[in-house]
Amino acid sequence: MALQIRRGTDAERGGITPLAGELVFTTDTKKLFVGDGSTVGGVQVDTTLSAQYLAVASDFTPDASNTRDIGTSSANWRTGFFQTVDASHIDAVSINGNIVSGDSTVIVNVGAGTVTADLTGNVTGNVAGALTGNSTGTHKGTVNADDASLRIDGASDRITNSVLDFDGSVINLLSGNGIQIGTNSSVAGVGLEIFNTDHTARNALRLYSDAGNANTFNSIESYASRGSVVTPTVSVADDSLFGYINYGYDGSAYVQSSFIVANVDSQATVASGAVPGNIVIGTTPDNGVTNNLISINKDGNLGVNILTPTEKLDVVGNIKTSGFVQFGSLTTTERNALTPANGMVIYNSTDNKFQGYENGGWANLI
Repeated sequence: MALQIRRGTDAERGGITPLAGELVFTTDTKKLFVGDGSTVGGVQVDTTLSAQYLAVASDFTPDASNTRDIGTSSANWRTGFFQTVDASHIDAVSINGNIVSGDSTVIVNVGAGTVTADLTGNVTGNVAGALTGNSTGTHKGTVNADDASLRIDGASDRITNSVLDFDGSVINLLSGNGIQIGTNSSVAGVGLEIFNTDHTARNALRLYSDAGNANTFNSIESYASRGSVVTPTVSVADDSLFGYINYGYDGSAYVQSSFIVANVDSQATVASGAVPGNIVIGTTPDNGVTNNLISINKDGNLGVNILTPTEKLDVVGNIKTSGFVQFGSLTTTERNALTPANGMVIYNSTDNKFQGYENGGWANLI
């Protein structure tokens, strides 16, 4: 004999309040309700969900696509164990297992500890392992080498590696705050080295600027002092300030061939707002001994084969010209105001005579 529970249409159910534990079945909607003693019509029992929970061998399928959830943002399932998850979106605190794309490519391989995929968006956290491919966007954090040594310190904003290798083009940070660009060995005390192994082109250092105004120009500036860079003290006479020095290879070593050096003038007195200077140009002859050939002192005097010229042109040696030489044209009064020395020659415009100074007096040369 069959056991029948209370039944009727859904409209009839809405007119009663079932007792606690009393079952009600609607004959028109085919749904089951249970009473709690206070809810009109009783509380519906989800027989479909119950059957799927009990029937482990059957599929767990919602009654309509994309309209049902498992858990909510505030009520989560603690742990889920699945052989395969096929989803367009996964929101989870942690995932322990491989993630496979639609074409069966393993994107996240837990066993190998690798991620093989294009990532779009932000990645927050530590990344351990090799990054193969392009990375576009903002990168924040610290970078370590394969041996775990620090390369980029994200906390102090420093690159700690002494050598930066860009596909064979090396920038080497030398001890003593030097920089080396290229792949040759460095020399102690060198601040900047640039090497060029392309024998089809010059090893050029170029500076470009626009012509926006009269004060726009390229410059190479040298700052020198006694003391230290942090605490400079006053420069003194004969201090070297800047040098442009050229070397050639003699078969066994690089040796000096020519130079241009800027110094504090040897006759200078350095004062506030004034550091008198000179420029010396030198070359090396066949004997290998570099000569100081041309000098310009603080007063604008030009010397040839002399470091301390006393006249606007002071030459030690012979003079040869393919043009003419014009002597100074002075009146007798102007001539007498000179501080004469034996060997001086002038043109006296008062007497219209060439005159030379010899044996303590001026004499006509003709």
